[in-house]
Amino acid sequence: MIRLFASDLDGTLLNEHHECDEKIEKGIQRIIDAGKIFTVATGRGIKMVNLKRAGDISYYICLNGAAVLDPKKQLLHCEPIDKEVLSKIMDVFEDLNLEYVSWNKVYSRIDKESVLRYRKNVWKEAANDSWLDRFLNNIIVNFECLQSKEEILQKDICKINYHFSDDTDTSRLDDFLKQYDDKLVNAPSGDGIYEITKNGVNKASAVSWLADFLNISKEEVAVYGDGGNDIMMLSSFKHSYTPSTGSIEAKEAASQIIGPYEDYSVIEHILNTIEEEKKDRMIYLFAD
Repeated sequence: MIRLFASDLDGTLLNEHHECDEKIEKGIQRIIDAGKIFTVATGRGIKMVNLKRAGDISYYICLNGAAVLDPKKQLLHCEPIDKEVLSKIMDVFEDLNLEYVSWNKVYSRIDKESVLRYRKNVWKEAANDSWLDRFLNNIIVNFECLQSKEEILQKDICKINYHFSDDTDTSRLDDFLKQYDDKLVNAPSGDGIYEITKNGVNKASAVSWLADFLNISKEEVAVYGDGGNDIMMLSSFKHSYTPSTGSIEAKEAASQIIGPYEDYSVIEHILNTIEEEKKDRMIYLFAD
């Protein structure tokens, strides 16, 4: 029997517009009404997770597992990057537009206009202008910009994001990560981004932590994901699923491939799992 369902957002649970719509909202409510527990498992920060009404009944695994929050959005568990390594990153890569993410804020050493201009330039080939403008305006409110090195070091930074275009030379950053592979790990959700966390931090470790916290065994957990930052989670649990639209690596790591995410395959698979469990219980009761 599955007691805890954990799902990635983009390319997995959310619709093709990267949004949580009424069908998904009602589905999450049905999961909770059935006595189950649902958690998001995302690379996003908590301020970028918009589940609307369902947000008050879900747990949250954010920043690729570096932060775990309860349904009231109170921090339960946090895995910040070592401050000595963080200080070195800021010195070595002062020229890069790195984003330093705590469990509830994003800090940048440049001004807001420069953040928006840089992000738009990097993503100009990947999205239409109207969607991109709306998305960037939503995320920039969570930024605290023009932060000094000293100010950032005072925060518990759980994740470092770096967005780059196809023609960017990232070899210097790659070499640094190899040098500090005992301290840092990069598990990007897709192309064009670095998502750096403390070594050993991932969605799998966070789901395991939450399951232990809730007294749930690994066999009672089902996980869903589609991208590079989901691989560890998909390969760590017996009940793991990826949409047919997921990456090749996700399909190899998951125990089963389900339908395309834009057809609501994840929320439907979860609800079907719950219904099948109900049928099995009824058969058992009548047989007894």
